[in-house]
Amino acid sequence: MPHKLSSTHLINQGDTSIKYPGTETSAFTDKNFYKNCGKTGASGDIKTFGCAICSLAMFILYKGGLTNNNDNTYNAVVEATKKGTNNDADFTAKGFTAKMENKDIEVAIDKIADISAEVQNGNICMVKLEEGKNMHFVIVDGWNSSASGFDRYLVADPDGGTQKTLADTMKKRGFTVDAKVITGKYKLS
Repeated sequence: MPHKLSSTHLINQGDTSIKYPGTETSAFTDKNFYKNCGKTGASGDIKTFGCAICSLAMFILYKGGLTNNNDNTYNAVVEATKKGTNNDADFTAKGFTAKMENKDIEVAIDKIADISAEVQNGNICMVKLEEGKNMHFVIVDGWNSSASGFDRYLVADPDGGTQKTLADTMKKRGFTVDAKVITGKYKLS
């Protein structure tokens, strides 16, 4: 199964071209972004700490049939920040409703045991990769049955806003290419 998300749903958490609507200020590198979203315990910015948020935001765009233009991307990231994280802007793994344009987009998040079965059945998953102090979230949105190992898993990665394999993401982010680094598995629907 090819990727479910298309290039029009991808979000690069380090994209300096995403501006606060009506301004020239880059939102994803702004140290006040989290506070502007009411997350008073959070520090840093989306570029540095926004992989879970941008993964959720990509799913919001996909499920809502929206494209990743400036305002949609900004608003999806705001919705994911406000509703998909705690006061420290950490992913909560709890479902929510994103309000985008005139749409209410339900985001159900269920912990799962096996991403292989879910993805092979056409479901979209989000995984947390963690090894030592290194942590990263990606969307698993496709399956390549002709590949092997972690190259079978097709991902939408907010690190660059690119589509690649899970093996490529693990290598790029400095993880051991091993199942033990997958510490969180969630089905998104």
